[in-house]
Amino acid sequence: MTKSFPDGFRWGVSTSSYQIEGGAKNDGRGATIWDTYCATPGRVANGDNGSIACDHYHRWAEDLDLIKDLGAKHYRFSVMWPRVLPEGTGRVNEAGIDFYSRLIDGMLERGIEPWLCLYHWDLPQALQDRGGWTNRDIVDWFGDYTELLASRLGDRVKSWVTFNEPNVVAWVGHEEGRHAPGIVDPRAAMRTAHHLNLCHARATKIIKGHFPEAPVGFVLPMHKGYTLPERREQDAHLVDLFEAKWNGAFLDPVYYGRYPELILDRMEPHIRDGDLEAIKTEIDFQGVNQYFPSYIEAASDKAWPFKHAEPPKYFRRTEMGWAIDGDCFYRTLKILQNDYGNPPVFVTENGGAFIDLPDANGKIDDQDRIAYHNEYLSAALRAMKEGANLQGYMPWSLLDNFEWAYGYQKRFGLVHVDYTTQKRTPKASFEFMRNVIKSNALP
Repeated sequence: MTKSFPDGFRWGVSTSSYQIEGGAKNDGRGATIWDTYCATPGRVANGDNGSIACDHYHRWAEDLDLIKDLGAKHYRFSVMWPRVLPEGTGRVNEAGIDFYSRLIDGMLERGIEPWLCLYHWDLPQALQDRGGWTNRDIVDWFGDYTELLASRLGDRVKSWVTFNEPNVVAWVGHEEGRHAPGIVDPRAAMRTAHHLNLCHARATKIIKGHFPEAPVGFVLPMHKGYTLPERREQDAHLVDLFEAKWNGAFLDPVYYGRYPELILDRMEPHIRDGDLEAIKTEIDFQGVNQYFPSYIEAASDKAWPFKHAEPPKYFRRTEMGWAIDGDCFYRTLKILQNDYGNPPVFVTENGGAFIDLPDANGKIDDQDRIAYHNEYLSAALRAMKEGANLQGYMPWSLLDNFEWAYGYQKRFGLVHVDYTTQKRTPKASFEFMRNVIKSNALP
């Protein structure tokens, strides 16, 4: 199989605001739901928080230089909603707008295309106090936020992402409570999912109203469901339900104007007349985050009749405990090709957490991460050879960073960050990815 990517294949890198920016007390930034979540004892490993993180708020120029050195031409970053609207609506924080304006200008000066993500999980706490994603008014709040960014920054943004991982926001944040805002309420999660879909449609309409030719899409962490080998017959029917919940609840309304039949009874209480017609939206690209296969098994004590199962022991694992499976990556891309009209796809996150210990010379020889990217990129080439419309790849992540409930325990970066000194040290995987980008091929 060829190891070369097509001419024009777009290489980038991804980060998110709360995970790298820090600057929590700087220049009028408002509180986020993650500030609150981190301050709740027992929620985050070691009591860590994102108040400093990678101090990107002050070191952004150095980080953009790293992206340029990597050879990446596309950078997916996110705006922190309460940095520009401290109360979520109303008063604009000009210092926050100025920060993102400088950041975008810095990208363009270095030949890097800005991919602005409107929402990567840092909802203003002021809006959470008003019901957050469970309050249908958030469609208007999100619309006003989008209008602000489109009118003030949109002339320089090359591509727009409305949401990063809305399914995680709904299911992990509002059903399982393992992410901010830490709610455990299945009905609230379903309502949140529907409101997120409405917000995507509203934001798309606003952006297109300003910039009709600007590419707009959303990012979904898609999962291919699997049963355990010894439970294949008993649990096979649960795979379709799992995929309908995890993937279909967000893809089907946008692409087809309907919710999957398997979950419709749970969604119907939250749907109003005209909602599905509004949500059905032409997208310019589908962002995909994919890391691992999802094994499921029957459960009787959960909100759904299944739960996540430990993958078979023959898989290698990352430090997150996630199974490494390039074939799952291939099969996920094939879902979009076969079931959703083969839209233009950009992998906006893919990577692995590993133990990255500097050697005596301060170098990090992260061969496990190199092997991971090599396996998954090989799977991507396999899917593309069979017609999958994959057009770009952005590894997660540029920097080691705050990894949500794991705090600073897990490192995904191509660049090592010493959280005490904030020193950045490119790892061996950085050099690997730089060579892949330069040659537009796997070694």
